[in-house]
Amino acid sequence: MSPSLTYLALFVGFALEGTSLPVPAELICLVSGHNIALGLNSFWGSVLAATAGNAAGGLLAYGAGFLAGESLRAGSRPGRLLGVNRVALERAEGWFHRHGALTTFTARWVGFIRPAALLGAGAMRMPLGTYAVVGSLGSFTYCLVWQYLGWKFAPWVRQAVQGHLAWGVLALVGSIALGLGALRCLGRKA
Repeated sequence: MSPSLTYLALFVGFALEGTSLPVPAELICLVSGHNIALGLNSFWGSVLAATAGNAAGGLLAYGAGFLAGESLRAGSRPGRLLGVNRVALERAEGWFHRHGALTTFTARWVGFIRPAALLGAGAMRMPLGTYAVVGSLGSFTYCLVWQYLGWKFAPWVRQAVQGHLAWGVLALVGSIALGLGALRCLGRKA
């Protein structure tokens, strides 16, 4: 794969992950790390492509929360499915006004709070500039660490999975399917 395509794949993969979709960023970083270890891509280029994608995905999640905020307050069906109502939003709003920046930064690192934090930032009308700066810093630190780990562990993983590409692709597709299935089940229980 050409370096340009690798950077584009990093951007797209991390953009999807940044929206809170269940995309296994760690696996993406192993593939990227493999290319870094082989000298096909630069470490900092990979970090910047991943960070830009992750921040862009986070902005999409913010926008979705911003657009959905009023309908959630009005008791829309998606809000009810997610267990969100006016009382829950009012409680969350107080928390978010006090700790929104820290929550947004932390959400980059803690996957299970990411959807609520990123969508909540938009729904709670966090200032876009604050969100973009804090979200980008969180994205940068997250991508920096995972790209570094991908780079350093790629040779070991390459030896472990040599000749098992089909199983790797199956594991990737399976993990995404399990994540989407879990989200669907959680939505039904609400």
